[in-house]
Amino acid sequence: MGRIIVVLQMTLCVVLLVAAGLLIRTLRNLENTPLGFKVDGLVVFGVEPQIKSLPQGRALYRDLIGRLRGLPGVESVTIMEERIGSWWSNNSDMMVDGKLPTVANGSSRTVRSNVVGPGFFTTLGVPVLMGRDFTDSDTENSPHVGIINEEFARRFLPNQSPLGHIIGPENGMYQMTIIGVVKNHKYRSINEAPIPMAWYMYAQIPIVGKMDVEMRVHGEPLAILPAARKAVQQIDPNLALIRPMTQRAQYDLTISNQMLFARLAGFFGLLAVTLVATGLYGTLAYRVNTRTAEIGIRMAMGARRGQVLWMILSDSLLLTAIGVAMGIPLAVLVGRALTSSLYGVKPLDAASYLLAVMGVAGVALAASALPARRAASVEPLIALRTE
Repeated sequence: MGRIIVVLQMTLCVVLLVAAGLLIRTLRNLENTPLGFKVDGLVVFGVEPQIKSLPQGRALYRDLIGRLRGLPGVESVTIMEERIGSWWSNNSDMMVDGKLPTVANGSSRTVRSNVVGPGFFTTLGVPVLMGRDFTDSDTENSPHVGIINEEFARRFLPNQSPLGHIIGPENGMYQMTIIGVVKNHKYRSINEAPIPMAWYMYAQIPIVGKMDVEMRVHGEPLAILPAARKAVQQIDPNLALIRPMTQRAQYDLTISNQMLFARLAGFFGLLAVTLVATGLYGTLAYRVNTRTAEIGIRMAMGARRGQVLWMILSDSLLLTAIGVAMGIPLAVLVGRALTSSLYGVKPLDAASYLLAVMGVAGVALAASALPARRAASVEPLIALRTE
């Protein structure tokens, strides 16, 4: 019964170690995924002023951007309607040159859009591939302009220069001339796939309300928050900073589930390893104690200590082999069940399975080393007298 329990523990250990390996590798892949811009040095917070008119709102945000730009240590400042890395976005079909664009079979017309402030891509560090970024001169009285990403250009304006084309929502509320194309970058989350995107200048859109402020600063990003809070309250003492954090922390929230799963899997994997080690050690130690006389007789008949050592270790390796043989098929099933939670790693990832098997084998050898040494050190005469 003890041997059966140890085999079942090893089977469970293999399954949990494979799952932990897959989820931990997924987490590492997510953490090392390039975002497409310079995320370090950015701090973000929201403001929600009580705005009664468009001119008032535009004037307030111009004043706020100007005050924040003047703070020591601030490199650049911009605003956005939808905070990047927050899972939120505006999605809709978009017209190009006055009509809905034709797309290849299986492609979508859905475009993700955002309303932003001057220097948005400069602040983020997103490369501008063609044209220019928004500037302070893009106001409600200047020609209305928009910027797209390279996925938008590839899907809706292939084999031509996107600059100068007119884009706008399907309802025709406002139309913008494309003045720039930027590199694809992560917008809602770390693990999203590229999607066509378009950005509008806030001063040219008849919607001004709550905004998120993005600041690029020198040194520790969060250290700027007291000065930023003071600048905001100089405009309106009742304004508070909403959910202030680094932009890196904001994106980390999009993989919080993966972090949780990886930590839980790692914890249960370590717990299973501990159970295997203690169970195997206890089983082998008990068997050595019950076989003391047998071992003494073997050694009295000429068995060498190395042979006795191998006799105990082979027992451990046999249990390990049976546990691994039973655990691998179950681990394959678990890996396939985790497919939707994996990123950058396949359910049948060879490295995860190999490390799990090596881990179980290493634990088994370590747990059986002490009982095996104890068996090999038995003195034949003392063992026979004890019997």
